[in-house]
Amino acid sequence: MTLKKETVIERVSRRYNAIEIPKNDISDLVNDDQLEYDAIFCCLKIDDGDLLNSLFTPSELDDFEWEIQDNKRKNRRYRYANQKEADYNQLILDEMEGRRIDIVLESLDGTYITGFLVRNQSEVIGSYLYALVGGAHFADPVVKNLVIRARELTEEVEESYRDYLDDLVRWGHI
Repeated sequence: MTLKKETVIERVSRRYNAIEIPKNDISDLVNDDQLEYDAIFCCLKIDDGDLLNSLFTPSELDDFEWEIQDNKRKNRRYRYANQKEADYNQLILDEMEGRRIDIVLESLDGTYITGFLVRNQSEVIGSYLYALVGGAHFADPVVKNLVIRARELTEEVEESYRDYLDDLVRWGHI
């Protein structure tokens, strides 16, 4: 299953009540080494507290609680040069403490999502996104050629493909 990027955005937005935000709101994306900044075409934000609690595993919720308590213990006060800097710091704090998830989508070909980030990590959302976009990686001729030409990559690609199939089953796509 390989869905076009607009379909993925519509499904994620509807399922998780996500809203689109400008990519420059997440100012550190320009330095991200996992995605090509110029190919990032959409960023989505999820910040509904009740919904977020249902999207995190118990382990993830424990990590957020630890962050909250650690930040309370440190009781830091920050001075910001401007409102944009203050807003960005709040975004990071909200991600770290589980009050917000940002989804960053990349398309190298303009048609399909070729990469994504889930900030702060949610195993549930990562799995759902991979089920929607994972097929693009396996339909890519470059990946096919890598598998054919580099036997040492075969196991890694096969494992990734098994993960993709597991996520398709998990979300009822097959």
